[in-house]
Amino acid sequence: MKYRAWFLLVIFSLASLLWVAYLFSIQILDPFNFSGARRVRYTPGKEILVPRRGAILDAKGNLLVSSVSYYQVDIDRAAVASWAKRENIGVDEAFNRIAEVIASASSRSGEAILSRLNLGNKNSSIQISNKISEAELATIIDKFKAGNLPGLIHSFASMKRIYAHDKLAARLMGSVREVSDGFDSDTNTKSLYKLAGICGIEATYDKLLSGDYGWREIVLDANQQRVPYPNLHEKKPENGKNIWLTIDANIQEIVENALYEGLVSYSAKNAGAVVMDPNTGRILAMAGVSLEDKTDDAGMVRVKSNIPISFMFEPGSTMKPLTILPALENRLVRSNELIPAGRYQVGRRVISDTHFYGDLSPRDIIVKSSNVGIAKIAERIGSVKLYEKFISFGFGQKSALNLFGESSGIFAKLQNWDGYTLHSVAFGQAISTTAVQLATAYSIIANGGKMMKPIIVDSYRDSQGKIIEQFEPTVLRNVSTKAATDTLKSYLQGVVDYGTARHIKMDYITLGGKTGTAQKNVIGTKGYSSNMYNSVFVGMFPIEKPQMVIVVFYDEPAYGFHYGSTSSAPTFKKIVENILFMPDCNILPYNDRLMQSSLKMPKLTGMSLLSAENTLNRYGFLYKVEGKDSASVVIDQFPKEGVTVDRKHPITLKIGNDNTVPVIGVSCMPNLIGMSLRNALRVAAKHGVAIKIEGSGTVRKQSLLSGSSILKGSVCVVEASL
Repeated sequence: MKYRAWFLLVIFSLASLLWVAYLFSIQILDPFNFSGARRVRYTPGKEILVPRRGAILDAKGNLLVSSVSYYQVDIDRAAVASWAKRENIGVDEAFNRIAEVIASASSRSGEAILSRLNLGNKNSSIQISNKISEAELATIIDKFKAGNLPGLIHSFASMKRIYAHDKLAARLMGSVREVSDGFDSDTNTKSLYKLAGICGIEATYDKLLSGDYGWREIVLDANQQRVPYPNLHEKKPENGKNIWLTIDANIQEIVENALYEGLVSYSAKNAGAVVMDPNTGRILAMAGVSLEDKTDDAGMVRVKSNIPISFMFEPGSTMKPLTILPALENRLVRSNELIPAGRYQVGRRVISDTHFYGDLSPRDIIVKSSNVGIAKIAERIGSVKLYEKFISFGFGQKSALNLFGESSGIFAKLQNWDGYTLHSVAFGQAISTTAVQLATAYSIIANGGKMMKPIIVDSYRDSQGKIIEQFEPTVLRNVSTKAATDTLKSYLQGVVDYGTARHIKMDYITLGGKTGTAQKNVIGTKGYSSNMYNSVFVGMFPIEKPQMVIVVFYDEPAYGFHYGSTSSAPTFKKIVENILFMPDCNILPYNDRLMQSSLKMPKLTGMSLLSAENTLNRYGFLYKVEGKDSASVVIDQFPKEGVTVDRKHPITLKIGNDNTVPVIGVSCMPNLIGMSLRNALRVAAKHGVAIKIEGSGTVRKQSLLSGSSILKGSVCVVEASL
């Protein structure tokens, strides 16, 4: 019995010893790596998966705005230590391998990563970086798998918008801000991360661009670190839609460059422009700039107002064609009718023009921009019909663009019109518009009377480029007749051919348009400033079947450039020229334009200077003369005879002596640019130069370049405009 008791005691003692040894081995030595399992919480939580914000592209698929996601990478150093022990290597060696892998796939240096891994308690998890891009993370994950390395933990950290063209269309694109405040009660987790649009396209289409959140189940340890666990569920996020605009990035760049140039040349405060396809309503460019935009940070520019839709201005004389349209429709005026355009008194108000024109036809009222003539036509139309017509044009209401920050303009209700309103709105006072409204209204003239819905978004597409929703041209209403608009287009062509905008006429394409000059209203009063103006030009081309309508305006240009003809019209011409020179522009083939705008150089050598000048003036060339004061015969010319050259290219004539030709006397050609015609004639007479005048107002161009040697009696062609 005693033997049996000792035997049982020994057996139980050995069993207990073995059990203690087993538990010691499991708990302390961890030969099966159960330490991770001990930390597992068996009730999973949910992690929100943030969708990628959609991209913004131009009409040709050029990327304007995109997103890059950044991730946080942590290393579970306890897991690394256990792995190192199993692999029979030192922890330092394991850290070196991990640092090498992460450094080779990211911008972080190996030294910086090692420094983080050796920081503080080496049994805890440590953040390596929260600026690891998606591509870098994918490479890191692949390398960890390939090397069978442990401890990698990654999670979404932040997102950044990338603006591919920096400040191009910055005000139109708008900006975003990070939103991370609040608490999600459904998932019982910390706040949702989001990039939210605050202005521009980013704000207008924020919901579409944002996408929908996803989620996945996760298991956390006591230190709130994620640990691997099988059979967890997941709902993938739905990335934001990509928005394809109707904007052409190349045209947008042309317009912005022209406006920046104009801001400097005309000392203006702000400038804006809209380019629209009148047949579809598609907006090809929308630009608004201030001079400080050039030096301001791009992020600052993006939060500024979108000038073409938010800035309101009195359109001035650009309203006159829109006023005369209902008179043409209803045959309230005849094309051969003469309307007295002298001083016109209405009650206590006197309406007058800048020049005394006498009697004018309807065409000449537009061509010469007569306030008196259009006021009398407005009287025939009447307040009710004119009000209704302007409402049908879209004035006083937001356009269908629905862009963030868009203004509705100012157009008083008919019941609030006083005795002066009818005449005022007829020539562009007592009404304020935006550039988009003006472009939309002129598109009605261009396309034959249809009010097209303006559109700036072509389609919504997914990340594979598949079209989700396409926006087609839409006719909102028929506003006028083709017969009336065709007549009005001929009037607009007259403005460019021989009217207030004749200095922008082009030989290779027909233009139509209208200049406008408006005094700015003094804030808080009904009066107008005497020294602050808006200059406007609205044009279309080619006038036979317009493909584009362009509105250009300057806010507070310097005096002398405050007329639409002296600032906005030249900018319009520059934009048109550059658009036509685009390689993919099919409005006018490049070779056709080059041939039509160029001429072959005539043979000038051997001619007397007077004869050579007459020849060059006949073809409209600009030229300068070099040589001795006593010379009178052309001995050389650049470019040479037979060379094709653009009319704007300066020609150089070299003159020398010829005893067979008497020298009448030589002088130096003065600079007449910027002078009034009266002063130009006086100065030219002093130098013995005959002046041939084209236009009226201020001299803008002279065929004989200043500083040239000239014979007395030489003829210089000068072009002038208001």
